[in-house]
Amino acid sequence: MKITLSIISIKMAIFLSASIWHICTIISIRTSKLPFMKIICCTYLFLICFLSMHAQSSRQNISLNGSWRFISDSTNAGQGQRWQQGLPAKAATVQVPHTWNVMKGLEDYSGLAWYEKTFTMPAQARNKQVRLKFDAVYHDAVIYLNGAQLATHTNAGYTTFYVDVTKQVKYGAPNKLVVSVSNAFSDTNLPYKKKFDWCNDGGIIRGVSLQVTGKPSVRYIHITPDVNVTDSTATAKLDLQLWEEEIRSVEAVVRINEKKSNKTVLTKKLSFSEGNGFATTIDLGKVHLWHFNDPFLYQIQVTVQNNEQPSDQVTQTFGCRKIELRGPQFFLNGEAVRLPGLEYMPSSHPAHGSAEPRWVMDSVVNMFKDLNVTISRFHWQVDEYILDQMDEKGILLQAEIPWWQQPERLTPQLEGVARKQFAEMIERDYNHPCIFAWAMSNEVHSKDRDSGQYISLKQFVKSLDNSRLVNVVSNETFRRKQQDAAFIGDLPTWNEYIGTWFGKRSDELPAYFAEVESAMGDRPLFITENGLCEPRFTGGDLKRIEDMTYHYNEWAKRKYIMGCIYFCLNDYRTQMGEDGAANFKARIHGITDFYFKKKSSYYVFKQLASPFLITNVKKLNETTVQVMLKNKDGLPSYTVTDFMITWLNGKNKVLSQKLPTLKPGETATITLTDMNARIGFDICTPAGYRVISYPFVH
Repeated sequence: MKITLSIISIKMAIFLSASIWHICTIISIRTSKLPFMKIICCTYLFLICFLSMHAQSSRQNISLNGSWRFISDSTNAGQGQRWQQGLPAKAATVQVPHTWNVMKGLEDYSGLAWYEKTFTMPAQARNKQVRLKFDAVYHDAVIYLNGAQLATHTNAGYTTFYVDVTKQVKYGAPNKLVVSVSNAFSDTNLPYKKKFDWCNDGGIIRGVSLQVTGKPSVRYIHITPDVNVTDSTATAKLDLQLWEEEIRSVEAVVRINEKKSNKTVLTKKLSFSEGNGFATTIDLGKVHLWHFNDPFLYQIQVTVQNNEQPSDQVTQTFGCRKIELRGPQFFLNGEAVRLPGLEYMPSSHPAHGSAEPRWVMDSVVNMFKDLNVTISRFHWQVDEYILDQMDEKGILLQAEIPWWQQPERLTPQLEGVARKQFAEMIERDYNHPCIFAWAMSNEVHSKDRDSGQYISLKQFVKSLDNSRLVNVVSNETFRRKQQDAAFIGDLPTWNEYIGTWFGKRSDELPAYFAEVESAMGDRPLFITENGLCEPRFTGGDLKRIEDMTYHYNEWAKRKYIMGCIYFCLNDYRTQMGEDGAANFKARIHGITDFYFKKKSSYYVFKQLASPFLITNVKKLNETTVQVMLKNKDGLPSYTVTDFMITWLNGKNKVLSQKLPTLKPGETATITLTDMNARIGFDICTPAGYRVISYPFVH
């Protein structure tokens, strides 16, 4: 039915275009008021837009989330008992996305388990291309359809993969999909063996869907804006990759629009071919730049055609922004900025684990914005939905593969695993404007650093994406100095734990900084971690506040520190945990608990990360208050534009006033009239997030 409707729509478009041509020609002949070439252009553009609009039927995404059957297999009996053809009657019903490590009795289970789903493929899809899309299966998966093994995906538990089932799927009849999954600790996987400090949640931890397209079909479209910050103009390189490697050329209609308003920026028919590397460059003209306080987004829609008819369509979100390193400074869109940040450890809600629902991810990003967070990182590849939210809300991100502490050297096989994970991560996440850097490793311990493997891996990542920074995260920057792997990265890093994991007291920090500075040269430094882990370090949240405040103020003094990431937002589940047991095994490291209940340190961090200082509040009379503000010139340091100050009047009505644009270090005096007796106000971002309040309240 969908195919028939698509053909009817195309015929209708041709008929309407011909009608418009005929009418406009008559008008042109009789009045000479409509130039002939404009008739041609209008008719052509109308036809393109109409075809593009109706091409949505050329791709269907059918969710396979929801009820699946599940059974664990601690004795590895399933293969011999032919579970690949169907699970035994004792299998339980679970909801995918799913991890068994939050199920009673399986909290610490590492090994093999099986999933089964029955679905019916619409008969209308018989002449289409059909692919299974797994958003993530941790960490080894074998895919069976109707009893036949189709694919394996191993040693990559957090990245998306596809399985072509066009020839194997039954149309108009039930299909049985079976997936065997292993989360056994492994020396061929990253994360490696038991050498990682987060949970080992096995299962189909993210969504599963069927992707139905025509042929040719799009594997990915990558867009790389090149911004001129002096006048906000941009060009963009488009890279198109088809699933069908045998196809040497393809026609495509490209449409770019502003995401929020849906205003069309560009509509163009382009030819992609093997000769030009399936790439082309387009002129975007003047663009609205993406910024953490103004996260303006565009969408690109690419419709590929077969004999002038749409065969597949892909829509991707992107932003236009420019990241640069100049000397000891970090620039965003031509402005030197210093950025406060925070890390979140996913998979930590005890009821959901790695199968996080969207409300959990929404909560995280909203707390980031409430906390004035502008930059973050993750220890492993995350659900794409949270990247979408970071694009939308405005948070810069360093995205990483899960090589943590061990092994100290990658074997050739493990280097292949690292490359595979990077390739799958970058293919999926390339267009996200929130991602400013990729990172190769975190705190790898080695007495004899092999710099060659980092240089080789960095070159590989740059070959996939030369538009972003590539970094190495280290916690021994002060010890190895120039020999530290952090200096191989584009942006040197330091997980700074002086007074906890290193050194005896926090006040030793200036001496450690002297060691780091001796190796820095004319480069910026990124503080990629610092925090207080209980119960390893005693003192509770009051100690966390004392430690956080001291370190943060020391970072703020040093202009070459371009940003910091406090560790971390939440107490987190980890198989190495020192607190709790089963699915509550954890490190108490957060400014919130498992369930995002806020500790006192949450509010202290919010004030530290605020761009504003309220330097004075003066009551002029019973209803008038004078407020003196300063835009910080430390950490953070960035220009504030279109921020608002809001307050309640005597009738509890919200009043607001736009603040002037303030560069770092600049001050402003604001007079608030019709103030209520409480004399309270909030300073808010352009998006309405409360930056700081007076009087200070939780």
